[in-house]
Amino acid sequence: MDDFLSTSHGLHGTGDQEAPPPPSPGSESQTGSTRDSPPRGSLAKISVDLAAITANMMTRADKKDLVAELRATIREEITAVRSDLTALEQRVDDLEADRLQAA
Repeated sequence: MDDFLSTSHGLHGTGDQEAPPPPSPGSESQTGSTRDSPPRGSLAKISVDLAAITANMMTRADKKDLVAELRATIREEITAVRSDLTALEQRVDDLEADRLQAA
């Protein structure tokens, strides 16, 4: 598990970084999202949790538990993004079919 935190994915930080702002109301419809996106607070929580881990404010057992929780959260985010991508690809296919039919 320590390999996860020591890799250069840009996930470990000093905790001085600000979390990205949550999306503004109605921004989901502008991006074409087809699911109810959780506010990007889950990503902000990941940043805060990683900062706590790297600041050595936790016991080793607590760190392991938190890393497992973070991995689950990241997997959920990846699954949600993949779902959105699949829906967008289907929408593009539908629009292309409509365009060809109209021509």
